[in-house]
Amino acid sequence: MRRRMIWGYVFIAIPILWLLVFSLGPILFSGWVSLHRWDMITPVAEMPYTGLENYDYIFTRDNVFPKALGNTFLFAIGGVTTNVVLGLAFALLLNTKIRGRTLWRVLYFLPVITAPLALGVIFAFMFNRNYGVINNLLVVLNLPRQGFLNDPNQAMFVLIAIAVYQYVGYYIVIYLAGLQDIPQDYYDAARVDGASYWQELWYITLPLLRPVMLFIIVTNTIGALQVFDLVFATTGGAPANSTMTVVLYMYNTAFKYSRMGRASAMAFVLFGIILLITIVQLRLFRDRTTA
Repeated sequence: MRRRMIWGYVFIAIPILWLLVFSLGPILFSGWVSLHRWDMITPVAEMPYTGLENYDYIFTRDNVFPKALGNTFLFAIGGVTTNVVLGLAFALLLNTKIRGRTLWRVLYFLPVITAPLALGVIFAFMFNRNYGVINNLLVVLNLPRQGFLNDPNQAMFVLIAIAVYQYVGYYIVIYLAGLQDIPQDYYDAARVDGASYWQELWYITLPLLRPVMLFIIVTNTIGALQVFDLVFATTGGAPANSTMTVVLYMYNTAFKYSRMGRASAMAFVLFGIILLITIVQLRLFRDRTTA
């Protein structure tokens, strides 16, 4: 018995050790670096200690970080809201007996398996002001050319549209799994009582899809707040930092300007924001589910 327990502890120790070394270790190191000034050339043991100076700088003297934070929130709110609504609408449509249902499901899911960087390059070409396909279509329709990714007022909304195009198929699949898990008996009983389609949707479908929506909102929010590759490939944060996001600014600060301390401070601020939002979302939806 004792021998079996020892082997049990050995097997458990391997994943715990992996977690400590490759997950918790980098997080703690990043937190330590955020309290120092480090350019990646100075030996780690000789980093000058600065206390909370990096945090003070990004909140009080850095002009770009607040804008990047605002852009990130705008991207997350726009993307998550659109994905939740569009994903549900398309899932309800694909859950009916429409012709070519399997083909439509495949077509919606195809962008999900496309590399974000490749997708970003393609859309950057399509939305180009001078030779992009979208502007050429507008000219054919006698409409004025648009700046799209070159216009500070339009660029972020174009990025949100591209992100929705890429990921809405994934959320459609999640919604479909939730819809097909709802017993048909509920709908049959409602129809016997004379319920309309919208009443079935409001009183049966949406309440039973609440755990699925919670999963979609939480995971989509976490992903959206960490957006990097799409912005990096399309605009690089331009024009005039109108599409600069926190992770992209963090990358520039760390690897272009070699200010690892400030970049680590940004990482910890973003980590705190994501943690707080996730806890709030979980509590809100959990309370409504158990109510």
